[in-house]
Amino acid sequence: MPPKRDPRFNLGLISFSGLIEGIAAGAIFISLPYSVSSLPEGELFSGWAETSRIGFLISSFGLAMFFGQLLAGRMARNIAPRRSIAITGLAACAASTALLVLAKSFPHLVLLRIIQGLSLALVIPTTASLLTAYSGPSSRGSALGFFSSAKTLGLALGPLAGGTLIGYFGKENLGAVYGLGAGVIFLACVPFFFLPSPGLTASHRSDPGKPTGAARPNQSSRGSPLFNPGLALGAFVAASCATTLPVFQNEFANRLGLDSFGIAVALSSMLLTRFLISWPVGHAADRIDEHLLIYAGLLFLAGSTFLLGLAVSFPVLLLARIIMGIGMALFSVPALRIVSGDPESRNHTFRISLLTAAFSCGVGIGPLLTGLCADRLGFITPFICWPIFALATAGFISSRRGKMENSSDDNTPGKKPAER
Repeated sequence: MPPKRDPRFNLGLISFSGLIEGIAAGAIFISLPYSVSSLPEGELFSGWAETSRIGFLISSFGLAMFFGQLLAGRMARNIAPRRSIAITGLAACAASTALLVLAKSFPHLVLLRIIQGLSLALVIPTTASLLTAYSGPSSRGSALGFFSSAKTLGLALGPLAGGTLIGYFGKENLGAVYGLGAGVIFLACVPFFFLPSPGLTASHRSDPGKPTGAARPNQSSRGSPLFNPGLALGAFVAASCATTLPVFQNEFANRLGLDSFGIAVALSSMLLTRFLISWPVGHAADRIDEHLLIYAGLLFLAGSTFLLGLAVSFPVLLLARIIMGIGMALFSVPALRIVSGDPESRNHTFRISLLTAAFSCGVGIGPLLTGLCADRLGFITPFICWPIFALATAGFISSRRGKMENSSDDNTPGKKPAER
């Protein structure tokens, strides 16, 4: 009988795959606006402003991920080897990335980004499901936080690598960036071949010294709903706030006199900040009420988005992105921990996919709304509207949680109705 492998080794394999895939995704992301500028608009998009086309390109990718993750969550209920779904998604994403080299017009970019979005949609919920299967209840937040840190580090290094490659090869030779990105994504498939079945190594054992099935007071994995509208709305708003800079990437570059590397630093600063604190946030979510972290995250996202719209210098732009990175970590890791309880449930991966799909929906619709809002109501308008939505979402989550707790208390067997 082969020796049992430490589950932390499996977590390391998944996190390494996320790291290198994130590097490739970040490098491609910063390169695409330059392709939008250089390629013909196409008959379908003739007359569209460049900002609107960039927003549409980002939105098409996000919407493809949104619908694809719902499909991936359903698939994982019926297909036992979840790692095979992740490998298929990564391989398809690598192939569509390589085809970016052949894009001759803007519609070609849109089509290939849709394929990329559908491909990565197979990876995200299945990866999160594997992570929770390889970790115990008391360390689930730390595992999710560690993976989030690794993936975010890759996404942070990606724009820096892409900016460096663009500076070396030139904006007219972006095929080199896309070709290298495709190769790295293919490499991200390799760690999944070394993963055993989660059923053999997943640590569903109760923690030493704790009774079986013990759970923290703020968590109810067995009774958690399949869909959490408050967290889904928060994920949508958080993603929309985070994508405001990419929509106006070229405009900020002109306003502040930034080159491709300066924009890369601004994009990466949010991700590097999220990388630094995601693991500590996950560790904290294992020990305190996750909702407190979520409220703080939405507050940070509201303030940073408003500050971003007021940025008149690179230091202010950088500060806004750093604060935004803190907000993203404070919201995303605890929210994912809440929905990832009960890894043995048949609906486990599907429940996770509903939250991650809400993030993707924000990436898809948010930039489109941001671009249209700015075109019609002025540049500063989306930087006011999204903070208002973030604060309203925090209030909605709080009020809904209060109603659910009151309902749970009133329905407790043997408990008398509260006196009025």
